[in-house]
Amino acid sequence: MTLDHEEFAEREVLAREFTARGIERALYFLADVRASPAGPWAPPHALLFGARNSRPLPNAPALAQRRFATRREVGAYLSPRLMPIRRQIMDRASFWSWLGIFYFKGTVRVVDGAAKLSPSDGTFVIDPDNPDSRRGMHRHYLRDAWRLFEAHGEEAAFLLDQAPASRGAIAARVLNSQRIFSSTGLVPLILRLYTRRGRQKPGFQMRSGGIEHLARVLGQLERTHDVYHMSPEALIRILPPDFDPWVEASAQS
Repeated sequence: MTLDHEEFAEREVLAREFTARGIERALYFLADVRASPAGPWAPPHALLFGARNSRPLPNAPALAQRRFATRREVGAYLSPRLMPIRRQIMDRASFWSWLGIFYFKGTVRVVDGAAKLSPSDGTFVIDPDNPDSRRGMHRHYLRDAWRLFEAHGEEAAFLLDQAPASRGAIAARVLNSQRIFSSTGLVPLILRLYTRRGRQKPGFQMRSGGIEHLARVLGQLERTHDVYHMSPEALIRILPPDFDPWVEASAQS
């Protein structure tokens, strides 16, 4: 669940980006939340808008603080607003870090009154000076949702209908690999084989023909096939017989 005991102000503000000091302070804020998960979870106003911590984003769109229950809601809200500056912000760590904290209160997962953060700060804040954090930009929960919504739409409905910061095995496989994420065939294939009516199929991870098996097989098939540019139907035709039960089950769904 996300926070539901306070009303959010719908007043729009112009998007900003963190300074180096803002990144540092944002990481301190996340450390404070982990140390005191019972709250409060609201980022300080000075962190988001103080001149030492953030600066105006060129051509900034207007955004309002709000709750996002799913990746679909994130994508539907951000996509039209970010479209004019899409190229400018695609890999702009300072912007995504500010946005991750700006929407923190409306997206942080709360269980039994305590905030549950992912193990990695990079889910919310990308440190440009940390190579590991920079390489993990694809794990940023808002950037993931925005990219998924724009690149795959309803083909990725299973993932879009999950909480913004959720990370199951299927989400990890799709979102953590740029080649899989960019494939218009593999993403729908994975979701077709291993999900049904919004749920993961039993044994989808480790069973023969499961998602871990698929990951190994792709490494073999890409030696002779352009697997990342094939349609789901073409991919099915070259999968080994171990995958037949999953393919047959998906046809009956």
